[in-house]
Amino acid sequence: MARLQACGSLSHMRDRRTGADRRERHLIAEPIERKRERRVADRRDSPRRTIALDVREPGKKSRSCVGDLSVEGASFITTTPPAGDAVELMFSVPTYVGPVVTRGHVVGRSGLPTGVQVSVVFPDIDVEAQLAIAQWLDLN
Repeated sequence: MARLQACGSLSHMRDRRTGADRRERHLIAEPIERKRERRVADRRDSPRRTIALDVREPGKKSRSCVGDLSVEGASFITTTPPAGDAVELMFSVPTYVGPVVTRGHVVGRSGLPTGVQVSVVFPDIDVEAQLAIAQWLDLN
């Protein structure tokens, strides 16, 4: 029983390498506010452009939304977000002949004053369509 009390005390929380109390060492020399500063900037891997999207859930009618398009996915704002995680997107880019029709997987929803922003990734977009999107994004 005395052994349990000794283990429960904080006196054993010493770092063997430095001899200092682990809870008192200051390993980070810079202030914690650094996290907030770092996350203010846009951290996306690829550029995005505003585009008109037709969004359709399985078994429902399509609706037009304004959104942002990138090579890997899109995001759009709607007042009626998709109930599930699967959507079909249709849009046109000038560097592709005809409309691009692709399946999208919803990866995020966040509330905004104007509706809900839905983020979608393209799990199996056609390679030619993806190259056309990349080419269009590079034009500006």
